[in-house]
Amino acid sequence: MFILKKIRFEHTLEGCCGTGTLEMGYTCNAIKPICKNASKYVFFDSVHPTEVAYRNLASSALRDLLPILQSG
Repeated sequence: MFILKKIRFEHTLEGCCGTGTLEMGYTCNAIKPICKNASKYVFFDSVHPTEVAYRNLASSALRDLLPILQSG
């Protein structure tokens, strides 16, 4: 989890939505609202990464894997 903290995620084990442990997107509601700042979370709900997590993953893949794939 160190690398996730290095990217400035504050919440790496719980999701932004609901209680952050077992819910998926459809269970976010007025009783269990989403967090105030999703960019500090790796996961939006218990299974789906946040936009910021996807962005970091895509940037890493483009930077590290694309040159390897292109060199063939």
